[in-house]
Parts: sequence; structure tokens; C-alpha cells
Amino acid sequence: MTAVKRCFAGAMVAIFCLLALGCDLAETNRSEGNEIMVLVAASTNEAIKQIAYQFELRTGVGVVISSGPSNNLARQIVTGAPVDVFVSANQQWADAIVQSEPVEESTNLLTNRIVLIVRKGNPANVKQPSDLMANNIHRVAIAGENVPVGMYAEQALLKLGMYEQLTHENKFARGSDARVTLTYVQRGEAEAGIVYASDVIGATDVEVVYEFDPQSHEAIVYPLLLLKRVAMNPSAREFYEYLESDDATKVFEAYGFVSAK
Repeated sequence: MTAVKRCFAGAMVAIFCLLALGCDLAETNRSEGNEIMVLVAASTNEAIKQIAYQFELRTGVGVVISSGPSNNLARQIVTGAPVDVFVSANQQWADAIVQSEPVEESTNLLTNRIVLIVRKGNPANVKQPSDLMANNIHRVAIAGENVPVGMYAEQALLKLGMYEQLTHENKFARGSDARVTLTYVQRGEAEAGIVYASDVIGATDVEVVYEFDPQSHEAIVYPLLLLKRVAMNPSAREFYEYLESDDATKVFEAYGFVSAK
């Protein structure tokens, strides 16, 4: 073997050793509870980030948060994503996990409402859902069919006898999650939209013109799941319980949520 080949072989061995050591250290960190992996529905992202920051200051344990539509997050967990705690925006996707993934504990964490929003100043003069049928309304933002807030919006519009006609007139602009749906209205890409009441908190460029009757759709609940990985990461239970604490509840309420306690 030439000197160059010997150096290359030695370098490769060193790299493999470092990779192996890195994997061992990562697993050690998880077993010592130094990092908690959390998936959260997009509508809860900002609130839970603030709560996680408070938790990290108190405990020194890191919290890694990833957000998105609940259906996509649930699929990630079912297909083996390394997750400790999951916050879903509806019961259906929480149930999908319970049926396929060992769950240590679960509870209903939050509730919410859906509202009809328009851009600030209401240039399209929308005051109630029936106004969405008017000729001057070209696009109505709602989330995708499998996204919880989109499902609730569909149910409410079906209850009002409007969904089929709005679909036939191709008025829906579908957002990939609650936050994207809000953005369509903020940017003027839709004259109106249906989002969670919590999504509007802090959004100065939109306004609520109508709140849907809770009886017009399934109850909006946010299940909180502690997955079986807790055996590998004891700190996950601590964060799970902290999400139910009075301190966390104050943060959630500031973001427009209501405790499900």
C-alpha cells in the first residue's frame, strides 16, 4: 500500500470512529434527558416555543420543536420519527398515532374557535359567511382537506349549505396549514379566510368579522401525547407536565387558546 493510500485509509478509519462516537454521544444525551423532541400543530408553534424557552431556563434541558399540519406530523410519527411529545390540532390524528404507536399518556390540552377574517379595513365588505357567495369575492382561504382547521371550516360551511357552491365556483385557496391560510388573506391573495381565533392574535393587518357557532363543526381540541420514548428520555414527561402547568396556560391564553382543563 502506498503512503497516500495508507493516509487515506487512516483518515477514513478516523472519520468512521468520529461518526460512531457522535452517534454514541447523541444517544447518551437522549438517555440523560438533555434534549426533548417535540412535534406541534402549526397553530400552536409560537406559544409552545415561548413555553419551551421558559422550560429550558428552569431545567437546562433543550427542547427541539418542529411544527406543521397535524396530518403530516402524525404520519412522521407513525413512520418512525424520533418524537417524545406531540400536540395535535384535532382528535383524529392523535387517534391515528394511538392506534399504531405506543403512547405513555395523553390528555386534551387546549380548545380553540374558528373565525372568518378579512384584510384590515374590510375592502371586500364581508360581514358574514353568506357574503362569500358574492361576485366580488374571488378567493376564500381555507386550509387543506386533511388539515384540522380546513376540516373544521368545511364542516361549518357544509352546515350553512355553502360548501358545495363555493367548491363549484372554485373559490377556495387551500393553505398547507393554519398559518399559511392566514398569510393568503394578509397578502391579499384571498378576500377572506377561515382560520383559528388564535391565529389572529398579533396579526394587525387582518380583522375578524364573524365567529362560527361551535355547534357547526366538531369540537376543536388539541390532544397532547407523551410517546413511549419517555423510557429513553425521562425529561420528556417533565415537559409534558409543564405544558399543562399554570405558567404554560397563561402563555396559551395570551395567544388566544383556551385551556381544556
